Amino acid sequence: MSNIVDKKVLVVTGATSGMGRALALEAAGAGYEVVATGRDPQRMESLRQAAAERGADLEVRHLELTDHVEVAEVFSDVARAHGRIDAVAAQAGGIYALGTAEQITMEGFRYVMERNFFGNLAVIKAALPHLRASRGRLVVTTSANGVIGAPFNDAYAASKFALEGAVESLAPAVARHGVRTTIVEPGPVATDLMAPRRFGRLLPNEVIADSPYPEPLELLSRIISGTGGAMQPPEEVGRKILGLLTQERPPLRFQTAPWVGEFVAPKLAADLDGSRTSAAHEAYLALAD
Repeated sequence: MSNIVDKKVLVVTGATSGMGRALALEAAGAGYEVVATGRDPQRMESLRQAAAERGADLEVRHLELTDHVEVAEVFSDVARAHGRIDAVAAQAGGIYALGTAEQITMEGFRYVMERNFFGNLAVIKAALPHLRASRGRLVVTTSANGVIGAPFNDAYAASKFALEGAVESLAPAVARHGVRTTIVEPGPVATDLMAPRRFGRLLPNEVIADSPYPEPLELLSRIISGTGGAMQPPEEVGRKILGLLTQERPPLRFQTAPWVGEFVAPKLAADLDGSRTSAAHEAYLALAD
């Protein structure tokens, strides 16, 4: 077993499905002490069974992102139980609401923001004191739609834009305490978020019928619901995120596939990995030295 990861304590949020589940299982098999969190009891048990079948040692804890008191308590308890936290992979917060701002209710918009943005912000706030102590790693998964918006993705893109901005802003400050931060930007991944039944629930037919843009909205719904074969497997993304955790100097930004880089290139062509942004941050902070 590699000394690089042996006994390193990794907390993974959103670990009971999709990319988070894949990362938790891969990391446990690689020698990390993994604390995997989720909120669905059945999925939590499924993750325990999957880890046992692999012969991997993995701890599963309940975590509700919208309960910010519970988030702080879980991280404090993990640090007490394990003696430290070396890395945190914030994978949770994939709530989708397909439609325009005029179609999505204010309550629906707030729900998406609460889970995708504020929930992850609570995780980051709870994790950073422990990561500063260990000079650890923070990986926050957003989305390609956190860089470039897409039609009928108003609420989802807004939440991911907000998360990207917050993490990009805190990265240079925590780097001075030895904490390396990476923003992971995947495109569509074959997870429950993109399942057709999920779209049936979040985009009822009456919303399409009442929309001032019925044709493009219905078309987009069909396209997204039927692109399973073109989506990136969560296991592939999980392995790539695991690789970021062992890089000596991980990038500020990381796109999970070449085509994702091409998609965000209209905005980030000159700085896909965030190296220029990081250099600008350092120059800015140097003014205070």
